[in-house]
Amino acid sequence: MVQHKIRIAYITEGLWHAAGMERVLSLRVNAMCHDLDITFITLDDGSCPDIFPLDQRIERVHLPAKTKAECYAVLAAYFKQHPQDITVSTGGLESFVLYKLHDGSKKVFEFHFSFNISWVWMGQHRHGLALQIAAWMQTLRRILLVRKYDQLVVLSLSDAKKWKRFVPQTTFIYNPLTIHPQALSTCEHPKAIAAGRLHYQKGFDYLIKAWQKVAQRYPQWQLDIYGEGELRQRLQQQIDEAALSEVVTLRGTTKDIVSKYVDASMFLLSSRDEAFGLVITEAEACGLPIVAFDCPSAPHELVYHGQNGFMVPLGDVDDFADKICKLIAEVQLRKAFGTASVAVAAQFKIEAIQAQWMDLYQKICHYDGR
Repeated sequence: MVQHKIRIAYITEGLWHAAGMERVLSLRVNAMCHDLDITFITLDDGSCPDIFPLDQRIERVHLPAKTKAECYAVLAAYFKQHPQDITVSTGGLESFVLYKLHDGSKKVFEFHFSFNISWVWMGQHRHGLALQIAAWMQTLRRILLVRKYDQLVVLSLSDAKKWKRFVPQTTFIYNPLTIHPQALSTCEHPKAIAAGRLHYQKGFDYLIKAWQKVAQRYPQWQLDIYGEGELRQRLQQQIDEAALSEVVTLRGTTKDIVSKYVDASMFLLSSRDEAFGLVITEAEACGLPIVAFDCPSAPHELVYHGQNGFMVPLGDVDDFADKICKLIAEVQLRKAFGTASVAVAAQFKIEAIQAQWMDLYQKICHYDGR
């Protein structure tokens, strides 16, 4: 039984990428470093600076590795000198070797994607039976890998139910809220906002199609899409061909997304798949009503249909447009949903999420807190 501060090492490939997983990991470890003895390991040489700063109480370690063999060697050597109670894989290169280490630590696998992600990744290029076979084969390999860990942690209840059919040692903990807005949206500006990578998964092609219908009824309303990605040129072409260039704008990335949320009057999520959807809770915290596709996995757990937004069947572009138009037409409903969103977002504050992680780590270590 552990009688000291729990020693825990998080391992990821790098902390230089400004993505959701990295942002959440840094927020979590910074919040827990008072209660845990934390080491944060990345499999790089440290030449790229961390995007998200870590608390000085966290041991920051770089262990360059580009192959599974190198990864095994550097981790085995490090943990021999610096034993841990828990070691955590975030699904990168380290996930293929961490469970093989006989270092005495409990092995935790954090999966930051949805159970169905292979269908989304492969759905761009495969269809029908070919898609089903390829996606299930990749998912099966993932299942066999994760079963070798002591604990799997996913980001939603619906995903946990899917995983538990194959991996009994599965639990879920939501991502924490990553922003703390000083002001809220008035929900009075004729503007909607969407945000995310310009990638097939995010479904912005659906959103642009929906806005064609919106623009016909409410031509004064604007749609701003924030983010960058491989589909920028294709999406801009879609906007131009639909004659929407005056009302739909690809804004690129921004360092101040909070002010963009506050300046808008609703948030739109058109994703084909979301393991969690940080942008949803961010928008809710800023007081925005939500219109979202009911895609796998978490959005329907984050948006309360008819209370702070609308959930629309995945791919139903007409219904999506109709729900946007309903919020545009009914100002008081829009404002009521926005007020409700703030209350919904409150349950994702870091203090509540941190407590769930601490409970899990103590159970894993059979730690009684004395």
